[in-house]
Amino acid sequence: MRMPDRLVPLSTLRRRRLLTQRALAQKAGITQATLVSLELGKATPRIQTMQKIATALGVDPMEIAEFNRAIEGPVEAT
Repeated sequence: MRMPDRLVPLSTLRRRRLLTQRALAQKAGITQATLVSLELGKATPRIQTMQKIATALGVDPMEIAEFNRAIEGPVEAT
């Protein structure tokens, strides 16, 4: 699986789309508490959840740093 050249944190993608945590959570069909935990790195993301979030953001899940952590373990920034 090819990794993108640059991974973007979930919170950055959300802010770029001018979405609040609540709005993105509703759009993705998850709880706001789940989204907050993912953004803060306090929860291990489930692949299905990250796919829902990516769809709501209109991005490829592989662009999201947290998604890559879910499928391959921690990803170090370069």
